[in-house]
Amino acid sequence: MNVVQHDTHQSHDTTGIVSTLYRFEWIMRITIVVAVALGFVYVLFLNSLATQGFALEEMKAERIAIQREIEKWDISLAIPISLYALQSSEQVQQMQDVTEKKYLAVEEGQVAMVK
Repeated sequence: MNVVQHDTHQSHDTTGIVSTLYRFEWIMRITIVVAVALGFVYVLFLNSLATQGFALEEMKAERIAIQREIEKWDISLAIPISLYALQSSEQVQQMQDVTEKKYLAVEEGQVAMVK
């Protein structure tokens, strides 16, 4: 009679190692897929953020242009108002017209006085 001795402990260890390696492979595959998916989402968010930054810069430029236009309008409105205020001033109305005009040539850095 042939007696064959089987060691069940060794076969169980190799099965456990194979099972562990199989699980580890799946964990690595899932990790790689998740990393690629997160990288893709990150690139999408980064692209969206950059696009919003460009739009914000365009809006800032438009705002500055509008502010400059408003300043021009304010100046153009202020000139007639100030001229009207000068003409309606009592002090200006009481001034006499100059009949005899005298011009004096003054060079830079000199002061002139007429008696």
